[in-house]
Amino acid sequence: MYALFRFDRGLRSTLMDGIIRAEAALKSLCAHEFTRAYPNEVNPYLNTGHYDSAHRKSAGTLINKVFKRILELDDNPRNYGEYGGKAYIRHYMNDLDGQVPLWVLANDLSFGQIVWFYQTQTAAVRLAVATAFTGMGGARRSRRLTARTLDSMFNRLVFFRNLCAHDERCYNAHFDNRMNESVAHAFQDLAYLLDPDDYWLIRKRLDDLVSGLHRDLPLHAQEALRQVGYGTGSL
Repeated sequence: MYALFRFDRGLRSTLMDGIIRAEAALKSLCAHEFTRAYPNEVNPYLNTGHYDSAHRKSAGTLINKVFKRILELDDNPRNYGEYGGKAYIRHYMNDLDGQVPLWVLANDLSFGQIVWFYQTQTAAVRLAVATAFTGMGGARRSRRLTARTLDSMFNRLVFFRNLCAHDERCYNAHFDNRMNESVAHAFQDLAYLLDPDDYWLIRKRLDDLVSGLHRDLPLHAQEALRQVGYGTGSL
């Protein structure tokens, strides 16, 4: 039991490190592509007209409940300093006439919030982000990423990030209770989303964990790895 516990703890740590890198990449690419689409407007992310028409209600919720609270623009004095209290936000709000670039604001967004932002974008911005990920040259270079593919990947990674952050059991978890969306699939996602050097560092850590499990739990390692999805073609 302790050997399995140690393996699971290492699995969470390794997966979390990879997801954090993928989160940073998504924030950077969303900020770049969205700002490039609306270069001459102050805080264009507050304009619901810049989001996909089918998702403007969702975009309005994002703006009012997330962006405006970070910027302290919700007219509720009880929230002042709670969200926008960070020095870099105050600097832009107070010294630069309220102009806060998206690349600055994105630092204050959770992984789920930046995925939400991406999924409310116009088709053009979504495609630009997907194309940028493809052009980064991940470890799996042969696949051209689409916006829909990114949706699936990031929905899955948000689930596993929350699981890791709450120190829940990881090795046999499945996104949305779908048996074909295991931890192995989350690692596979990282192969497309990370710089190759970053991915292979993550992959080496994973392989070392697997080797350690075979050493420490020889009679049950194969069953544990089956539940991870390891060796099923996903990794």
